Amino acid sequence: MTYNASQITARALLDAGAFLINPQAPFRLTSGLIAPFYINCRLILGHAGARSAIANALAAEVAMRDAEMIAGGVTAGVPFATLVADRLALPLVYVRPQPKSHGTGGQIEGGEVRGRKVVLVEDLITSATSIVHFTNSLRGAGAEIEHASLVFARMTEAAQPALDRIGMTVSVLCDMDTLIALAEDEGVADATAITEVRAYLADAEGWSLAHSIPGSKERL
Repeated sequence: MTYNASQITARALLDAGAFLINPQAPFRLTSGLIAPFYINCRLILGHAGARSAIANALAAEVAMRDAEMIAGGVTAGVPFATLVADRLALPLVYVRPQPKSHGTGGQIEGGEVRGRKVVLVEDLITSATSIVHFTNSLRGAGAEIEHASLVFARMTEAAQPALDRIGMTVSVLCDMDTLIALAEDEGVADATAITEVRAYLADAEGWSLAHSIPGSKERL
């Protein structure tokens, strides 16, 4: 059987244990919502097979973009950007959320981006807030950037309008539908837990309000 990049990525996420499902002890997201699941792409880094599979798939996608430089956002995007830059033998920079308060006061580290065609590589997109922020920082430094390549997408309703406003396109290796389908096929979670995941995706605010528990685990 031939697997596409989305299926390969879903397989890698499951192999790394990155799809965490626990409706009984839900996760508090940075948005403030409570969710029955959490996608922790950082766990991929500790699993060589999963890491290699995703890096290869990302590099193949970025190779089609005629990039002159790869950028990663601090912190979660930097490892994936580094893996891609190595595979494509391209220069790499990383972008901090804010300029340093000491030393040179730099926000973009690794080289000069002015006038260069840059592709941003990130682990995850939800509201697109981070991608917009990093894109604006790179453009402010003179980079030509119009595209971001990502490992995973769970986009909220606000994400696409935010990307449209700054003229950014994105490509993703995997989304929730593919990941849930594989998780169901392989029995990663029972049917009840998967039902709760789907219920959250259908009405995140409603699910969160109904399941808010003091002390829920906060996830970045």
